[in-house]
Amino acid sequence: MSVLPKSLSPAIVRLFNYARNPLTVLGFGLTTLSGLTLIVFLTLEVAGQVDNPYTGLFGSAFLPVVFVGGLLLMPLGILRRRRALMRSGQSADTITTYPKLDFNDPHLRRVALVIAALTVINVVVLATTSVVGLNFMDTPKFCGTVCHRVMRPEYTAYQNSPHSRVKCVQCHIGPGASWAVRSKFDGLRQVWKVMTGTYSHPIPSPVHTLRPARDTCESCHWPAKHYGDKLRVVGRFAEDEKNSASFTALLLRTGGGAYGAGQPHGGIHWWHIYADNRIRYLATDQRRQEIAWVELTTPDGKRTEFTREGANLPPADSIQNQARVMDCIDCHNRPTHLFETPAKAVDSVLQRQADLRSLPFLKREAVKAVSASYASHDQGMAAVRQSVAAFYRKSYPDIAARDGKLVARAADEAAAVYDRTVFPEMNTNSKTHPNNIGHDDSPGCFRCHDGNMKEAKGDWVIPNDCDTCHAILVDGSPSEPDLGQLALTPPAAAAPAPAEAKP
Repeated sequence: MSVLPKSLSPAIVRLFNYARNPLTVLGFGLTTLSGLTLIVFLTLEVAGQVDNPYTGLFGSAFLPVVFVGGLLLMPLGILRRRRALMRSGQSADTITTYPKLDFNDPHLRRVALVIAALTVINVVVLATTSVVGLNFMDTPKFCGTVCHRVMRPEYTAYQNSPHSRVKCVQCHIGPGASWAVRSKFDGLRQVWKVMTGTYSHPIPSPVHTLRPARDTCESCHWPAKHYGDKLRVVGRFAEDEKNSASFTALLLRTGGGAYGAGQPHGGIHWWHIYADNRIRYLATDQRRQEIAWVELTTPDGKRTEFTREGANLPPADSIQNQARVMDCIDCHNRPTHLFETPAKAVDSVLQRQADLRSLPFLKREAVKAVSASYASHDQGMAAVRQSVAAFYRKSYPDIAARDGKLVARAADEAAAVYDRTVFPEMNTNSKTHPNNIGHDDSPGCFRCHDGNMKEAKGDWVIPNDCDTCHAILVDGSPSEPDLGQLALTPPAAAAPAPAEAKP
């Protein structure tokens, strides 16, 4: 029995009749409930109360889908109800092909006004949620914590990197709509891999679909301004009782500058940067650690090819299809997600915190604890902390009793080294992700500068002389060098290479 007022027009009566079905009622309920929840979520978001990434994902991704799904269910239910009534033989007064919209009818006008107002509210809610959702999905917290197990290594390294205040999307996507759309579609593939557990352990490196560095890195690091040498002090510590220090001061020939700008040419950046010299190379492995062919094109247009001594030039089709133009990321391949070796990570701690060097054998014990195998990341952190503390309680009880706070800090620092460098669940560590800067722990610069890459038609060899890239100002000093004194009296060897010199 109908409960509608008899004064309503037949069109409105028919509409309510059509709407009396479970699908439309369900759609109305979903839209109403999700709409109200969205309004609450947006209010909390504006107030800065949404901090949990899963809350953000629920509010900006799940709720809008439910909201739109409810909107679609309502007309779908009405159409199904109308077809069912037609098949049941209802009269023409009950069913018409289309509703007769007569806006002279005050009831119809009021219904139309309500529908228009609700439509405006729907559009505003969905538009606002879409903007909030897109902004949320561009945050490092979304990238690093939603897929916690998969991204934990990368996110941890990111938080300890020089780029920790740069959003992930600024490097991995960059400006422009085309790469944003491409990344979202690629993200669907990644979500599917996470849901099905088919993702790689560890995440492969390098990312072969990464946007060229000239579109991302070079928006902040202007190639024409890569000039001047860099003074660096490196501290290394022995695994003996005194944690014996050995400091080396290097003047890195970073060089750079723009061709023809009246600046001295030479140095690492001038020879390798895309703005002046164009370098292409051909790698024979997925990680780009084995280089078979290099091509250098200098600003004057001269083109020189290098291959391994005794090897033939690669086929032209291989060069055309597989050769890569060198950019920033080929050397700075771990600018943000760096996983240091245990030894170097502990060295960094000892260089920054000199008082820890007074603890006997700290370098040895910390490296040993961090290098051990553990079932999980969290268990490893706890075990490293316990191992270092237990060593001093057992071997040096007097020190443990007298300098308990220092021992506790040393144990915490060793655990922190493990925290940012080793992730058993993802099989991730310094060995799985080699760093191409330098040449101590992986080929790095020696991928090309090993002395075996020779000009295909000549005698020019890509050099591996130490002085090519850096001048050693102090070597093996037991105390940290005085940089001010070094800056006042630079050696002649530190002068930049002349422009006409070959690399």
